[in-house]
Amino acid sequence: MLIFILGRQPGLSIAELESVFGPESIKRISQDSVLMNDGHQDVLHQGLGGVIKTGEVVKVIPSSHMNKIYSGSRGGIIDYITQKQDTARKVRLGISAYSMRVSTAQMHRLSFDIARRLQKKGYKTNVTIGNGPELNSAQVIHNDLTGEYGYEFLIVRSQDETYLARTIGVQDIERYAKRDYGRPKRDTKTGMLPPKLAQIMLNLAKAGPGSTVLDPFCGTGVVLMEAALKRCKLTGSDVRQQMVDYTKENLQWLGKEFGLDIDTQGIACADATVCKWKTHFDCVVSETYLGRPLTQVPSPEVLKKSIQECNALIRRFLINLKPQLDHGSRCCIAVPAWSLGHGIVHLPVLNQLESLGYKRVRFRHADFSKFIYRRSDQIVARELLVLETGGNSEGSGPNRA
Repeated sequence: MLIFILGRQPGLSIAELESVFGPESIKRISQDSVLMNDGHQDVLHQGLGGVIKTGEVVKVIPSSHMNKIYSGSRGGIIDYITQKQDTARKVRLGISAYSMRVSTAQMHRLSFDIARRLQKKGYKTNVTIGNGPELNSAQVIHNDLTGEYGYEFLIVRSQDETYLARTIGVQDIERYAKRDYGRPKRDTKTGMLPPKLAQIMLNLAKAGPGSTVLDPFCGTGVVLMEAALKRCKLTGSDVRQQMVDYTKENLQWLGKEFGLDIDTQGIACADATVCKWKTHFDCVVSETYLGRPLTQVPSPEVLKKSIQECNALIRRFLINLKPQLDHGSRCCIAVPAWSLGHGIVHLPVLNQLESLGYKRVRFRHADFSKFIYRRSDQIVARELLVLETGGNSEGSGPNRA
């Protein structure tokens, strides 16, 4: 069994896992964790943007009481290490707790208690401790806790039982930062889509190796860069030639940095509301126009104008796209939503999707109405629409020049 520790948007993370592995394969066991019973061997190569850590379950403790969790985890960790490793090499140890009301001091005591017991068995141990109940990704990576002699153990409490797992994968924050801040062309005015979110969107659209991804609002190319890392074929457009040039330069940089042969011939300057893309595509993944950036709650007049502007453009885009989609094609599109004091304001076009020939994909383990991606201080949020062709069946076949 595998356990996934989810990111700060758990609803999106679960929907991503459901899209990649299927709803039958996963089970939510707490607010921030998911269990997968049938264990896919290639899970670490999926590029899961919404998963912080992946762990392999080594013990199930049939209790959710702290005393039994403490003793069961301590025994399970000691047994696991002594079975896997001899005393010739130093053990690097870290422990993280999830979905538990446990203090940092309690986690430190558990870690050093285990270290002392291992020392009595002849092991030298180096313990990594955090500033909270769990270690962050940087600590796991920098202390090599997933290496040959490194061990991070995850203690995840569910309703009636507790899972002890050894971490086998962790989000590579350095590679994310390199793609985000190290690429040659960035534009703070175009939304700055995070690479993690681009990965989530690609997985929600079921983009896989060999499939062709269309990004009709490519900007500086973040979606297409992440698609290239998934070994997808690329096609895309942007209404501004400068953005097309930026995308191609970033993709060329990515190819050199990560040893990829990336074909950029399918990326051109075009208006997504009227373009007839000549290249066949299997799915559409894109961040559309998000409207004016806002640093404070806008006046009703400014908000109304921004909503109308974004809604008209995105509606024209969806109308133009529909006849060019193959039956059953999936799209994941980020559109603006506005976070105000009284709640979220959505685009009016979301109530017209069926009449435009689309249906929102429903997930067994997640509610699509909560697919809002934003920081706590952001007014303009991203709302992810996961769509398939449906509703009005007219014009559902491909129609390309």
